[in-house]
Amino acid sequence: MLPQAKLIGFSLILNLILVSGEPELPAEVKLPDEQLASYWIRQAQEQLQQRLARLRDSSPDKRRAKNVVMLLADGLSITTLTAARILKGQRGGGTGEESLLAVERFPYAGLSKTYCIDAQIPDSACTSTAYLGGVKTRVGCLGQSASGEPVDSLMQLAQRAGKVTGVVTTTRLTDASPAGGYAHVSRRGEELEIARQLMEEEPGRNFKVLLGGGLGKFADERRDGKDLLLQWRQTNPQGCYCRSLTELKNCSGNGSLLGIFGDSHMPYHLAATKEQPRLSDLTAAALEKLEQQSRVNGRGYVVFIEGGRIDHGHHETRVGYALDETLEFDEAVETALRMTDPQETLLVVTSDHSHTLTMAGAANRGTSILGMDEQLQRDLDGVPYSTLNYAVGKWQSSDNAGRRMSPKKKLSPTSFTPSFIKGRKGVHAGEDVVVFAMGPQAHLFGGIMEQNLLPHLMSYAACLGKGLTLCNQDQQP
Repeated sequence: MLPQAKLIGFSLILNLILVSGEPELPAEVKLPDEQLASYWIRQAQEQLQQRLARLRDSSPDKRRAKNVVMLLADGLSITTLTAARILKGQRGGGTGEESLLAVERFPYAGLSKTYCIDAQIPDSACTSTAYLGGVKTRVGCLGQSASGEPVDSLMQLAQRAGKVTGVVTTTRLTDASPAGGYAHVSRRGEELEIARQLMEEEPGRNFKVLLGGGLGKFADERRDGKDLLLQWRQTNPQGCYCRSLTELKNCSGNGSLLGIFGDSHMPYHLAATKEQPRLSDLTAAALEKLEQQSRVNGRGYVVFIEGGRIDHGHHETRVGYALDETLEFDEAVETALRMTDPQETLLVVTSDHSHTLTMAGAANRGTSILGMDEQLQRDLDGVPYSTLNYAVGKWQSSDNAGRRMSPKKKLSPTSFTPSFIKGRKGVHAGEDVVVFAMGPQAHLFGGIMEQNLLPHLMSYAACLGKGLTLCNQDQQP
């Protein structure tokens, strides 16, 4: 029999599910404790204590993180990381394999387990709730546990500690990844409600920097008659609102910064005009503004910066787009490294989930990463294949009879990439993703970890929230 406390907990959860009308989880994954925020918070705090105990003698880092910069590359698999490194080197005139990405200068790296409570392979909503809220939840759920409890995000904790905060993304500001920092909804598609929460509720309305896309969600697409952009201007009379790179560069003063650079997601870098800011431009503007704002009280800042269109390139199975967006993200990381002091700023770089991109064959060193070694990469029938392929995607290189053909003539930086299984689009993958860290307490980010541990580690380093932190560890039982 279950203990009395577990029976009561299960009954409460069952009632919440029945009242909310949410579909029940399959029987094999009905884990009552996992639906509660307290389960994941307790688990993460225990794992934090275990890391501290393991590393206490070998890593006597006593530095407190005044600032936290979290950079997220949406959909960045390890294969994507490797292929982008090679492309970077080949664009510079080398063979490519010997090139270095910015994250390779980070002294600590680990792996994050990305599953959600009802899925082996996650989406960007449940992962966002994990890496920003510290709680694993259902697919599609944002900022709340599976039982419906609102979850305090890293941004909320930072604001309570007096730090200034910001969000930067190349997607809509109301998309799943950034929304995990401020919204509480059961379905990620409720973007009109997410936009309202961003402008009207905490912590969203207190952000000093908001840069991204999604203009329609704040005005034209709304059905409630609200003009959220007008509300922002009225609430931030000293603030600066911009729509282009020129306007962004001309924003000055001590007020808040709002930039929206597309009706929906910002265009891919390969398809953008010169007036669209690059992610590195957005990163520089955000860090400059947050540093300026944080000087007022000296308490520092926390910012979330997302390269969101890597994921979209993968979904389209256009690896050229995904890799170019990864290199845009790489430049944003370089910008963050250049503009921050590693003695007082914790930099954390990671991804939310993987993608099914593979890198295979026997290509000679220096072979174009977007192409193929026609002599060495051949199947048993002698038909050449490309180095990069997707497990699932829009295009199979085959003739009308279904026989596989060489993709050589159709490969280009903007073309579809061959896939093994035909699907409407590319799909997420379930393997672990990399976590890189530099700065105060960065040693804690090594090894393999649950994804929801990340904000607990950042909170520990920056002394945020009521859990175990660098500032209160001596008072813990």
